[in-house]
Amino acid sequence: MDNSVKKEIDEVLEELGKFSSNILTLNSPVNPELMKRFEQQFHIELPNDYKYLLTKTNGFGLMGDDVLGITYTTYGTDLVNTYQFEHYEVIVPQYEWLIPFCPDGGGNFYCFDTNVRTRNGDSNQIVFWYSNYEYTESDPPEVTHECLADFINECIIGWTLQDYNYDGSDRIEPSN
Repeated sequence: MDNSVKKEIDEVLEELGKFSSNILTLNSPVNPELMKRFEQQFHIELPNDYKYLLTKTNGFGLMGDDVLGITYTTYGTDLVNTYQFEHYEVIVPQYEWLIPFCPDGGGNFYCFDTNVRTRNGDSNQIVFWYSNYEYTESDPPEVTHECLADFINECIIGWTLQDYNYDGSDRIEPSN
C-alpha cells in the first residue's frame, strides 16, 4: 500500500484521538482473518485504506456516527451483518459492488464503490446510497468522496466539530 495513504489514515486517527473517550469509541484492531473471511464470503475486495484503518481500530463511533468494523457476531451492527442485510434482505438491494460501511441514522449508507479505485488503487470512491431509491445507469448513487480519509475528515470529524468541541461540549459561537 502507498505510504501516503497510510499517512492519511494515521493523521485521521491522530485527529480522532483528540476527542474525549466520552464521545469517541475506538475498537481494538481487527483480526486480519476476519477481513479475508469477509472478502471470500461476499466475493468482494475491501479497500486497502479501510483494511489499514481496521488494523488500527476495528471501526469506531463518534457522537453517533459510526464507521463499521468486522466482528462476525450476532450482537450489534458490523460490516458483515450490514452487507448481508442491505444486499439480500431489503426491497431495494444495493449493487453487489457497494460495501455499506457508514450508516447515516436514517436507513441510508455511505458505501465503498469497489468498481472505482482511486489513490494508487488503495482507495475506492465513496457514494451515498438512499435505501429506498431505485437507481439506474443514468441516475447512479452520488459520489461524495475519493477516499476514506477525506470522508472521515469531512463527515465524521468536520461535521462533529461544527457543533461540538473535542470534549463533547456544545460549540458556542461568539456573539456580536
